[in-house]
Amino acid sequence: MSNPHEEEALGKAYDSRLMRRLLRYMAPYKWWVVLALGLVAIVTPLELAPPLLFKNAIDRYFVPAMKGAVGEGQAWQGILWISAIYFFVLILDFLAQYAQIRIMQRVGQQTMYDMRSGIFGHLQRLPMTYFDRNPVGRLVTRVTTDVDALNDLFAAGVVTMINDLFLLVVMAVLLFRIDVRLALDTLAVLPGILIVTFVFRHFVREANRKIRTAIARINAFLQEYISGMHVVQLFNREPKAIAEFERRNRDNMLAWRDAILAYALFYPAVEFLSFATIALIFWAGGMRILGGTLTLGVLTAFTMYAQRFFRPIQDLSEKFNILQSAMAASERIFKLLDEPVTIESSADARRLTAARGEIEFRNVWFSYRNVAEPADEDWVLRDVSFRISPGQTFAIVGHTGAGKTTLISLLLRFYDIQRGQILLDGIDVRFLDLQDLRRHFGIVLQDPFLFTGTIESNIRLGTPGIIRDDVERAIDKIGLGEFVHSLPEGIATSVNERGST
Repeated sequence: MSNPHEEEALGKAYDSRLMRRLLRYMAPYKWWVVLALGLVAIVTPLELAPPLLFKNAIDRYFVPAMKGAVGEGQAWQGILWISAIYFFVLILDFLAQYAQIRIMQRVGQQTMYDMRSGIFGHLQRLPMTYFDRNPVGRLVTRVTTDVDALNDLFAAGVVTMINDLFLLVVMAVLLFRIDVRLALDTLAVLPGILIVTFVFRHFVREANRKIRTAIARINAFLQEYISGMHVVQLFNREPKAIAEFERRNRDNMLAWRDAILAYALFYPAVEFLSFATIALIFWAGGMRILGGTLTLGVLTAFTMYAQRFFRPIQDLSEKFNILQSAMAASERIFKLLDEPVTIESSADARRLTAARGEIEFRNVWFSYRNVAEPADEDWVLRDVSFRISPGQTFAIVGHTGAGKTTLISLLLRFYDIQRGQILLDGIDVRFLDLQDLRRHFGIVLQDPFLFTGTIESNIRLGTPGIIRDDVERAIDKIGLGEFVHSLPEGIATSVNERGST
């Protein structure tokens, strides 16, 4: 069986060319994005307000009241006001974050909808040569998994990264404005945090590459073996299939184990350094409080800020992995979208008003290799010529691989020939409107494909103008009327994948 598709390329952590193309999909919703970014300027001050409120409560009311410098009534009134402000800040922060999340989730889902529609629409127009060389599992991954990876970027990544960066900058400025010495103590462990983050990023990046590869192999294996289950069971290959799947499944488990180990080490390491910073602040601040050069409120505010200072760094490291996955996914998606549509109707394509049905192959040469001059051994058809008159019954006989199906595919322009001409009523099929050309042919496939739906919907296939009576007549004409009408729901009987009912 074929080799599974592997998706090991990591790509760049950030590619401006890809990002510009991605942002075009967000352009219809740019004002929603602007609103979400504007909320960053509201959310950040609200998140930074509580420590300052605690500082004021301690330094202006708690400590002075304990020393008798402020009356009890005045202290209670001040604490009540600060508590009310704190509660109001919490409500505003909740509402602002709720609005921000709702907006970006909506933008993310709308962008995914547009992108999936664009990918599927483009797939409908690609020539059969593209599907010949790309397995179904790979294309399904483009429309599902890869687009989901971009949703993480659209719905949370971009705005959250800007929010984290803005929060870090504002918090650093605030720390230095409150107390320079304690701010320097807080930043003393920052190099350690950055080193841990860099190492974590490297290991998680490698683990994610292994996970993507393992999942791609599992998907390819499942698609292949489930589709070929009758062959597997016919030749008693179940034990081999189980062993092969267990090997791929184990590779996936081990890849996840590496990722889990990286996360298990990263977060405790950052927490350890954060608590070490707090311990340093307690020691340095406590000594200064005893020396009368620092207030308890400032130390309390600094402790709260120190606990929050390293969260954005953790979040940014997480968002880097999202950005990495999004860049890799977008590169694969745009590679598909950039695939040229080589078979389509020309701008001046002709339509057949009343086809007579004269078909002629004139000196046709064809190779499935999509090159101008295939090698000698690649030609499937060599200088083929014949003519079919209107109303004539014409049979094409040959051994397997002789090119019988190829002739039909070329007539319907699933592929274009390298040399010669194919004529319908004296007109080269390449100059005819593609949909109009195919509309004039009725084909009974060797292996009929039934879509999920009903018997009626499979006969109509969405063609406008076909009414229920037309469907009934078609069924009777091919001798299936008695069988179909014997079914409980007749032509409305549901049909599932591959025709099961």
